[in-house]
Amino acid sequence: MDVFVELSAELTGFSAEELRSTGLVEQYRALAGGASEAEIIQLWYTGVWRGVIPTERAYAEGLAWKAAGVAPPGTAAPGFGSWERRPGSSAR
Repeated sequence: MDVFVELSAELTGFSAEELRSTGLVEQYRALAGGASEAEIIQLWYTGVWRGVIPTERAYAEGLAWKAAGVAPPGTAAPGFGSWERRPGSSAR
């Protein structure tokens, strides 16, 4: 039995399998050691840990997007972080 996943499932309302399918269990377990329940909920729902997005995947797999039934902004082309790069010249 995985205590972190079971606690996370109870706190978020998503099943243990749904949480595992994000591919973030190990990373979140490492981040959330000793965290409060509120911090664990925030991590799963927003993909933000203490003000920082640990990876692109954390943002894209945030449970808030799944709960709302929408795709996370910026995850479809041109992709996460694309606003940081200047657009290439067009071939007009």
